[in-house]
Amino acid sequence: MSSEESSVENGIENVLQVKNLEWQKNIDKELEIVDLQQVIDKDIFCSQGAKPLPRKHAPNNPNSSQVPLTGLPTALYDDMWILQLTELQRESLKISKDPFPWMKLVTT
Repeated sequence: MSSEESSVENGIENVLQVKNLEWQKNIDKELEIVDLQQVIDKDIFCSQGAKPLPRKHAPNNPNSSQVPLTGLPTALYDDMWILQLTELQRESLKISKDPFPWMKLVTT
């Protein structure tokens, strides 16, 4: 495997240390599926651009200063984070009432 096809170069593996978004639901498993498919199905993904790298999510990672996105369905916000908001803060998020259909995927 060449260094262009791998996140390992000269014996060093690149890993993204992801900042914590306290308002965002944990979607690590879903992102891993997308990243894995990019490696497995190289013929259907563009070879240009950033290559998938392992993401390291940990409680001791720094918190992001990004403000919460507005208008998302409830399913994409962290449940515990939503509960600690005031009613005014929840209203300002303009949470979509549209259902978000989670898909169950099986990978081999």
